Amino acid sequence: MTSPSSRSHSPPFAESANEHSLADLARKLRSLRDGDLAVVEAVAVGVRAIPTLREVLFEKDVAGVFEPRRRAVQALAALGAYDVLREFVASWRPTADPIRRMGDEAALSAAARALAGARDEQAFQVLFQAARRHPASGVIEALGEYRRIELIPILDAALGDDLLHAAAQDALRKLGRHAIPALVEIAAGSGRDRFSSEAFSEIRRRRSSLALLLELDAGADTWGKLNHLIDDPDDEVAILACRLGMTVADDAGKRACARRLVALLARAPWFFRAEIEDCLSANFTFASEAIEQALHALSKD
Repeated sequence: MTSPSSRSHSPPFAESANEHSLADLARKLRSLRDGDLAVVEAVAVGVRAIPTLREVLFEKDVAGVFEPRRRAVQALAALGAYDVLREFVASWRPTADPIRRMGDEAALSAAARALAGARDEQAFQVLFQAARRHPASGVIEALGEYRRIELIPILDAALGDDLLHAAAQDALRKLGRHAIPALVEIAAGSGRDRFSSEAFSEIRRRRSSLALLLELDAGADTWGKLNHLIDDPDDEVAILACRLGMTVADDAGKRACARRLVALLARAPWFFRAEIEDCLSANFTFASEAIEQALHALSKD
């Protein structure tokens, strides 16, 4: 028979065993060999694992390793511990060390993507503020899941960034036709000094917005603000504008686009030539005259 004194000592032993188990879980999460299995183990442990997962998520790695933190994010999301993910995203600040920052940003992106699964206003506001301070790609991707119009200024700025423009394009694509008015303004270069040099980030923004307008089937009412782009000094912008014009402009506008595409064909990079040729072929009724004139000029040479 167990004595009262022995029963009173059993909880500390059980607590010690639990602590050992959680310490072992933390070790596995940091392990190159056992890390992914530790995610499953953490979910099986349940809510008792959350403090350990939080510890792993918030730790800083001077070598920029982020895999243990990514695993912690996976387990926390599976356990529904969105409060921990909100805390991490809201408190994240960049470090000056470039190696550490790379790992930290990867952990931030992972946490942001997982936090989007909460689909609540608290998560949205945390992600929104994070995007205004340090818009990592995962933060932009996560915000895109909310499909909200107020994101457009953030997505607009991200279109010009080397690392963010793909995520921004995807987020704007998810907004669908609601994004068209803003995309028209971006593509048109509204507010831009036409006589000053243009940064490449601005050119990228305009290219990306025109590509999206082609995808989203912008209406004829947009062409009045965009028709000048067929003569843009950036050939890619001009090609995209002409392709758009061939779908939304009136007959005279389509013929003007065809003439410009034929002129661009001679100097376009090989990867654009197929697009130009396909566009001219699909709109041969409007392009035939420009093609015949170009062929006639070549025969004279």
